[in-house]
Amino acid sequence: MSNAPINKVLINNTSTNESPINEASQSSSDGLSNKQVQQVLLTLLLGGTVVSFSNSALNPAIPVFMSVFDVDIVMGGWVLNAYVLAMSVGLMLSGYLNKKFPFKHVYLAAIFGFMLGSVIGMLASSMSFVIIARAIQGLSGGLIIPLSIGMLYQIYPQQQHGKVMALWSIVIMMSLAFGPLVGAYLVEQFAWWTLFAITLPLSIAVMAMVWWLIPDMRSHDKKSPFDTIGFISLLTWLLAMMVWLITLKIDFTSGLLSSDGLLKIATLGLLSVGFLLSAMVWWAYERRQKHPLLNVRLFRNKTYLHSNIISITQTVGLMLCLLLLPVLIQDLMGESALWTGIILMVATLVASATAHYAGKMVDKQGARGIGIVGIAISALSTLMLAWCLYQPTLWLLILIMSVRGIGVGLAYLPTTTVGFSSLPKDAVTEGAALNNISRRIISTIFITLSTLYIDSRGAQLLAAGSSDSTASAIQEILVIIAVLLLFTIPSACKLPRSS
Repeated sequence: MSNAPINKVLINNTSTNESPINEASQSSSDGLSNKQVQQVLLTLLLGGTVVSFSNSALNPAIPVFMSVFDVDIVMGGWVLNAYVLAMSVGLMLSGYLNKKFPFKHVYLAAIFGFMLGSVIGMLASSMSFVIIARAIQGLSGGLIIPLSIGMLYQIYPQQQHGKVMALWSIVIMMSLAFGPLVGAYLVEQFAWWTLFAITLPLSIAVMAMVWWLIPDMRSHDKKSPFDTIGFISLLTWLLAMMVWLITLKIDFTSGLLSSDGLLKIATLGLLSVGFLLSAMVWWAYERRQKHPLLNVRLFRNKTYLHSNIISITQTVGLMLCLLLLPVLIQDLMGESALWTGIILMVATLVASATAHYAGKMVDKQGARGIGIVGIAISALSTLMLAWCLYQPTLWLLILIMSVRGIGVGLAYLPTTTVGFSSLPKDAVTEGAALNNISRRIISTIFITLSTLYIDSRGAQLLAAGSSDSTASAIQEILVIIAVLLLFTIPSACKLPRSS
């Protein structure tokens, strides 16, 4: 693929002490003017804010939807599952659409789709419409994120990727940090539909900025065919996986120690093997395609491969901590949900500040040392969180989650940055899509299995007479996460010393 008009846009590294916005204003380009570069950056940051804020503000409100529409937890879970599944579809399509159509048109359609989902959700009269709204928003978000990252890597040179990705991460993390607090306030003071309505003004503002400020940058690779077989097969696999995970939960809750428990275990084992084999067949098929749906050949790049291993495990650890922390604070400690929001906000702010520092450092000295330190801190702080469950206090949780935020900020951003930087510029959008879909699929599976383990293990400990069965089960999961994180230190050692 040739992106000549875009690839000419290389911003001179005039000052390592300036922010990417200021550097853009001081630089010149044959493809885009300095002002255009700045406008593109601001537009992409606001677009990413809309997606991240909506996700963090709405997902914690799933119990509210269950109460309002009188549905069970299985139906309520599809508010999240539909979003993840639809986002995966958007991630699949992002690389092809980026090659086939102008960036401006695809991005504009994605923002419009997200706004349409907000309108449908705001007017929803049943849980089915809420799920449809989240699916539309997930599809749009799956396009917006990789398109944004790909464009940032196009308009900035490699020596500034760390700083521009640090700015991107800070904005996204701020949205994630304040989303739950704002969402809780809206639900408490107004109504559930305001969670959708609040994103409408932001979506309209982004659409206007895209229409007026984004230049019409066109890709010259319009002959790439769409991998229909790869798309349909992966979509079918994802749908089957979602149904399987729901069935798995029902089987555990109904009891695997019944008379037909062994048959259920054998059936689930065979299904697991079947999913693994079918995924391997799909992977082999995609590797042979000239124009694959997801360019799995990018994993031949060892730097990109090891950066993905680290980002996937960091995401698994982060998502599980975000899931288990409310259970610990609200159910086990009996504290207000407000404390959950405060602790998550503090941890996210610490992580964003650390990411800003790490983004500057990775441009100078690479990601190997920073990544190793970050992984070690995130693993040790996870063990500290498990130890904290013996006598948990709010201030101790704030301290431990802040330390963990430092680890995530050091480990995730630098390694992901060098992974994307190791790819050709016109392959970064594909690389971002592959990274995002890998993290989401593996996190969904791991989180579901972890919650099932906590339920079953907690019941077993309770039957044995344990008074803190749930806390003990959560401790075991946290230890497993810490060990999983430590196993990625060899991957960090494979990263380059300098960018």
